[in-house]
Amino acid sequence: MSGTPLHLLEQIAAEETAARTAGDVARSLLAGHPDLPVTGVKLMRYEGFEVHLRLPDADAVAAWADILALGLRGVVPVRRLVEESSPASVFEHVTAVATVQGHRVRLYFCRILPEDEATAWREGRAAFGTGAVR
Repeated sequence: MSGTPLHLLEQIAAEETAARTAGDVARSLLAGHPDLPVTGVKLMRYEGFEVHLRLPDADAVAAWADILALGLRGVVPVRRLVEESSPASVFEHVTAVATVQGHRVRLYFCRILPEDEATAWREGRAAFGTGAVR
């Protein structure tokens, strides 16, 4: 490794530190809120490391958003998006994003709507002539 430029080794060290810090944030969230459900956790790299918490339902997204808002200034908004994809499946996405200790924390839940809910959503969309968000 003597031929490896020092700046490349520094980049590796910086990435390792950022990943470790994001992992610490994820661990502290889970340890600090053992009563709140989580079905999966990932550390994702975008412009920085993000903590992604996959949650079992929309209520869990709202509960986590409320808890995270207590430590922040203001509210952590929860966004619900319903969209149709090919072949005619209708998905519900419920998400919220907060920043905790300098890392984005993305809360998310996704499901395919059962046919009765999908039909009602399609009928409502057709009646109002609206797009995917409801």
